[in-house]
Amino acid sequence: MGLNISQSQSLSPFLLSSVPKSGTHLLHQLLIGMPDVFMDINDESKKFFLSIGMNQRKKLIDHRNRLKKLSANEFGFGHVVFSNQYAALLQELNMKHVFIYRDPRDVLVSLSYFIKDLWVDHPLHFAFNTKYLTTKSRMLVLLRKGKLPFYRGYEPYYRWSNHKNTFSLSYEDLMISKESREQKLRELVNYLWEDSPPIPLNDIINKMEQNIDPKSSYTFRKGKIGNWKDEFDDEMKQIFKKQAGQLLITYGFEKDNNW
Repeated sequence: MGLNISQSQSLSPFLLSSVPKSGTHLLHQLLIGMPDVFMDINDESKKFFLSIGMNQRKKLIDHRNRLKKLSANEFGFGHVVFSNQYAALLQELNMKHVFIYRDPRDVLVSLSYFIKDLWVDHPLHFAFNTKYLTTKSRMLVLLRKGKLPFYRGYEPYYRWSNHKNTFSLSYEDLMISKESREQKLRELVNYLWEDSPPIPLNDIINKMEQNIDPKSSYTFRKGKIGNWKDEFDDEMKQIFKKQAGQLLITYGFEKDNNW
């Protein structure tokens, strides 16, 4: 961050949102690696979470007021389910939106560990440490039980990936190879700076990559692509296909259920 960018080159405030457990903190680190771009991850007023079942109208008003207070070179951070109303809000504010998502199978695995190990306020935290003692049993609970089983709870986040005014990238884009990550970061920088970055593009990419520090994120566990393959047995595969397989097809992770 050390370079000072002139006011004429400042970046308009924007929003980073994600499917939960999809590399949000990784993308946060990459973004604050850009010159003078910042987001205090400990400032609750700069975090935006809007979930199904909440009072949508009140939350939209709250988000609108807080998004308007973001400064130049600053971005908001959170998990926001897609809605036409929220998309209209971002358009009204002329605010760019960066969205990251991940293979739903890996999201499920990561979520099952996160609730058990770290999310102590989650309603399932106690049960995941006393009753559901295997990863498979925890994943099955998340897939099929509760007021918001996995598909219903997570599919609305993924809808941002097809939104025309949103810059979408997948966690896999950033992790599958250095070449893939650098290409996606170039597209991201050009999206935010409208092809006029304040310093040479390659210098920005290098600074972003140098800012990656998995150990500084308390939510980081493995960050492995395809970790679901180590956790899913044949029965788990069939249940996932039945309960949430359409997520994989709709959002481009599989062509059909033959995986």
